[in-house]
Amino acid sequence: MYQRFTVILLIAIPAWADDKKLDSAAIEGVWEVVSTTYDGKEVAAKGRTLVFGEKKFTTFIGDKKKRAVAFTLDPSTDPKRIDMDRGDKDGKALGIYEIDMDQLKLCYGEPGAERPKAFESKPGKKVFLIILRRAKG
Repeated sequence: MYQRFTVILLIAIPAWADDKKLDSAAIEGVWEVVSTTYDGKEVAAKGRTLVFGEKKFTTFIGDKKKRAVAFTLDPSTDPKRIDMDRGDKDGKALGIYEIDMDQLKLCYGEPGAERPKAFESKPGKKVFLIILRRAKG
């Protein structure tokens, strides 16, 4: 007798591909800066906002537009990574991010510095830690 064999082909799609779409959608919108720490010291952040689009965000102080920054997300790592490119002499800044409901944490070094491994800004490390909350309305 003949036997039949059924072959099932499974296509593996990385789980982080969905995470990237989810994080890209979750990060879009207007975020108010709650606090900024640089090199271990609190920095004035009153009235600052970041407006995230699909591939770039724009910084504002009040209604005044400051600069646009291209970014890419990599949710496949722990902690998740963000690469930011200001497109000028400042170059790229490597960072990490965390989105938790209506809170966004960004932690990154100055351009050319190593990517931070934790959400902290210690004296002498030249690392920014920015805590943001989603703007209401």
